[in-house]
Amino acid sequence: MAVMTRQPADWTDRAPLKIRAVREICATPQDVWDVLCDHERWPEWFSALDKAETTGGTGLGSTRTVWVAKKPIHEEFIVWDEPRSWGFSVVEAEGPLGLVTETLNERVNIQVLSDDRVRVTYLMALQPKPRTGLLFRVLKRQLTKTLRQSLAGLERRVEAQRA
Repeated sequence: MAVMTRQPADWTDRAPLKIRAVREICATPQDVWDVLCDHERWPEWFSALDKAETTGGTGLGSTRTVWVAKKPIHEEFIVWDEPRSWGFSVVEAEGPLGLVTETLNERVNIQVLSDDRVRVTYLMALQPKPRTGLLFRVLKRQLTKTLRQSLAGLERRVEAQRA
């Protein structure tokens, strides 16, 4: 398992490679937050994940493990501002992610647009390992598509939970 370089939350905005998706959802910030914090159900709406589980409480400093292509990825939460902003840094990764990525932070911001409408922004911030930058430039389009599809899945999950 590859140990990743941890970066603080503010690094996310200045990372050398950023991938972003945005979606407006008819929901309250708390509705979206509740789905984000239901880690075990992430694979229902975030198709890249095989499995997800909480491994260390909730809140800032808590941890979870997700599996992508059956390979574990350990994450530590570095942003926890309920119900507005939520983010983590990958601390260890098995499989391709650990081979090509030095650092990976992800953050979700929930912006209130009206009483029942929010804008959800998902930001993936990466530092590729040396000699892998071209690979990520090629993958950026696919990763953006995956994030957009995941936000559509988040919207469906929020709607189902509200029903």
